[in-house]
Amino acid sequence: MVITGATSGLGRETARVLASQRFPLILAVRDVARGRHLADALSGNGIAIDVRQLNLADLSSVRSFTDGLLRDGVIPRTIICNAGVQTFDRLQRSVDAFELTMATNVMGHVILLEPLLKRMAPGSRVITLGSQTHRGGLRAFGFPGARWSSMGELLSPPDPEPNAKDNGLVRYSTSKLACIAMAYQIDQTCRSRDVRAASFDPGLMPDTGLARNYPRIVQKIYSTLAPLIARIPGANLVKTSAENLAWLATSPDAEPLMGRYVAGRKSRKSSPLSYVPDLRQDTWQTSLERAGAALENGPKERPD
Repeated sequence: MVITGATSGLGRETARVLASQRFPLILAVRDVARGRHLADALSGNGIAIDVRQLNLADLSSVRSFTDGLLRDGVIPRTIICNAGVQTFDRLQRSVDAFELTMATNVMGHVILLEPLLKRMAPGSRVITLGSQTHRGGLRAFGFPGARWSSMGELLSPPDPEPNAKDNGLVRYSTSKLACIAMAYQIDQTCRSRDVRAASFDPGLMPDTGLARNYPRIVQKIYSTLAPLIARIPGANLVKTSAENLAWLATSPDAEPLMGRYVAGRKSRKSSPLSYVPDLRQDTWQTSLERAGAALENGPKERPD
C-alpha cells in the first residue's frame, strides 16, 4: 500500500493504523530520513515497510518514484493520495513552474497514478483526499469555495494575480474539487477491471500540520484553538479520520462506497460541478499533457 505524504498529519496516523493491521506499506515521502524514522517506529511487529523519496511538486521526482516501483516489480494494491499543500496568499510555483497547490495536490498524483493504474490487479483501490472546502460556505467553515476555470489556467495562472487576497484558500478548495473529480474519473475508467476509486473527506482536522504555511500568528491561534475546533460538527481528530481512511482503503465493507465521495464511513454528495464529465477529463488529461511537455523540456530553475 502506497501512502503519499506519510510523515505528518493524516498520512502518518493512517500509516500507523495500517501498520497495526499488518498491511505492508510504502511510505512515499519528501524527507527520507523522517520516513525511515517513522518506518522504524512502525515495523516492530515485523511488517514490511519501504521508504521511497517522492516530491509531488517535482515531476522528475514523481517519474523516478514510479520508475523505481516498476523496475522493482512492485505494483501497489492500494494507493492513498494523501499528500497536499495549502498556501495562504502569495502565488507560489513548483520546480516545473506550475502553481504549487495544483501541481502538488492534483498533477503530481495524476502523474504518479497513470503508469500504475493500468498494471494494478483486480480488487485494487485508489483513494484521493477531498474536502468540504470545495463547496465553500458554512459547511466549509467559511472557506471560499472552488473557482474552476480550466486545468490549464489553474496550473499556469498569471503572476501577479489580480485580487490575490484569498487566492491561496481558493487554490486549495479548487484543488480539492479536482481531487474529487479525479477519483470519479479513475473509477469510471478502471472499474471494468475491478480497480476502483473513491474520494475521502477527512473533515476539518485542527491537529494536523496543514496550517504550517500560514503566517506564524495564524498558526499560533489555530494551534491554541485546535481542541475546541475538533468538537465542532464536521471536524475530527486526526486519529478518527485516519481510522476511517484506512477502513475505506482496505475493508471489503467499503466496496459499496467506491466511485463516491465519502465522509466518515458514509457516501455524501459532492458539488454538482464535480460530476461534470468535461471537468473530470480536463483534470486528468491536461495534467498528463502539461506534465509530459515539462518533462520533455527538462527541469526549470528552482523558484525562490
